[in-house]
Amino acid sequence: MSIEGGAGIRIAVVDDEKMLLNVFSSLMKQYNYHADFFSNPQKALEMIIDDPARYKLVITDIRMPQMDGITFAKRIRAIIPKLPIMFMTGEVSDESREQALALGNVAFLEKPFPLEETLKVSIPMFLGKTEK
Repeated sequence: MSIEGGAGIRIAVVDDEKMLLNVFSSLMKQYNYHADFFSNPQKALEMIIDDPARYKLVITDIRMPQMDGITFAKRIRAIIPKLPIMFMTGEVSDESREQALALGNVAFLEKPFPLEETLKVSIPMFLGKTEK
């Protein structure tokens, strides 16, 4: 049974922690989000480039071994300037925060964040949806 919330919104979730992706996956289905999960930001970037209209939101970790989230977001911005991006982070330097904010249309999810509240409230608010 799905809970109202995502209304079929497609999201790309990028994090090198596969356990986090698995938890995200099961809860997103409950809240009616469609999501693609990537443990490698390069693969996510290829998918986004191949179909720029596919996603309404990207949620990405800032610290990843293959490519940091800021670089990843800058590459997305070069193709899709207004795509909303949420950064997940445990700790972020002032410099990284400033670089992320300079990209525009971004938000931060400070780890550990309440996943259900994020899906039910934070994402719809960030995307400008109103609760019914």
